[in-house]
Parts: sequence; structure tokens; C-alpha cells
Amino acid sequence: MRKLNLLHIATAVTLLTSALAADVNAAGSGGGSSTPSYNTGGRALSPEQQSDKAFRSGLKQRDRALKQEEKAARAKSEKARDKALAKAQKAYAKAIEKQGEALQLNPQNYKAANELGFALRKTGDYRKAIGAYNYALQINPSYHEATEYRGEAFLALGMFEQTKRSYMVLFREDRALAAQLMSRIDEWIAAQDDALDEDQTAFVAWVDERKRVAQITNDLSMNNTRAW
Repeated sequence: MRKLNLLHIATAVTLLTSALAADVNAAGSGGGSSTPSYNTGGRALSPEQQSDKAFRSGLKQRDRALKQEEKAARAKSEKARDKALAKAQKAYAKAIEKQGEALQLNPQNYKAANELGFALRKTGDYRKAIGAYNYALQINPSYHEATEYRGEAFLALGMFEQTKRSYMVLFREDRALAAQLMSRIDEWIAAQDDALDEDQTAFVAWVDERKRVAQITNDLSMNNTRAW
């Protein structure tokens, strides 16, 4: 794997770390390298265009990683599985580099911040991922894809109150993403092998109640739109 550009990552991490320090509790609460220079047919691109180019490159790395994860899930042997997962992690590392570069070029690129958070979360760096999602939502509070991803990161860290708040925001603003987060919560619950502690038990009870509310709300919505 080629060496990561530490300036790009350091710049992005500086941005998201400040966001994490400021917002985790509320939400739930380098080198001398120069800026990369892209050109098309001799015409220099603007920083925003360069940022978008790096962002799209990062998406390609993300998609490569996801395909490797799918390959790992289908693997017939542990060796094949481990090989695919290792390739996925390398692709996520490259995605982190490219999205860090995108943020260095355009600090207002909230989609790059969101994707940086996704790749960080996939490499297990949940707290930096939350910082990236916070930063994306500071720029665009209505970008609820980041709210959903952040909810998954909160859940992985056992931050149940923050997870619940993320779900409630989505339930009000984007029911499809709320359902997506609830699906991830269901997967988390199913993966718990040991006896649940007090906080986990209370969280599962809250999940059951929210499912009942969601079903009632859905039934009422269907009744209101039914043609008589």
C-alpha cells in the first residue's frame, strides 16, 4: 500500500477533532507538502473542483472496500476471508487519504467529511468518525446521512443516549434513514451473546417501544391516505 499523505490526513483530523471536542457531548453529548494541483488539458482546476475530484476518488476506494467486504462474506475459507478483509482495510485507508485531501482543498465539502467519517468508522476509529460527522453536520445540519452514520458510531461505542437522539432526529426528518439506523440497532442486539447489563437492557426496552410507535405511526399514515 502506498504511503498515506500525512498532510492531507492531519489537516482533516485537525478539522474533525475540533468538531468532536465541541459537539460529541452536545450531539450526544505537518510537513511542507504543497496543496495538490490538478489540471485538465492544461487548465488548472479551482480548489472546489480539485476537492470534488479527490472526493470522487475517495468514493471509488470506498466502493472497492465494500466489494472486498462482500467477497469476504462469501469466502469459503478463513484465509480467503482474511485476505479480502485486508484488501478492504487498505482501500478504506486510501479513502481516508482522498477525503482528507478533499477537505484540505475545500473545508466546506461536507460530503467529503461524511465519507471521511464512514471510512474512519470502517477502520474502527469511531471517535474520529464522530468528529467527521459532527463537522459535516456543522456545515450542513440537514445532511441526515451523516446523522445516521453518526448514530451507528455512537452505537458501536455504547453511547446509547446519543444513539437514541440520532434516531429521533431521523424519525422526525427522514423515516427511511430512521429505519436504516433501526436495522443496524437490530443487528447490534442480535450480536450480543452475553447477558445484557442495565444500560443495554434499558436501551433494548427503548428500542421495542420505538418500534411500536413507528408501527402505529405507519398504520395511521396508511389509514389517512386510503381511498374510501
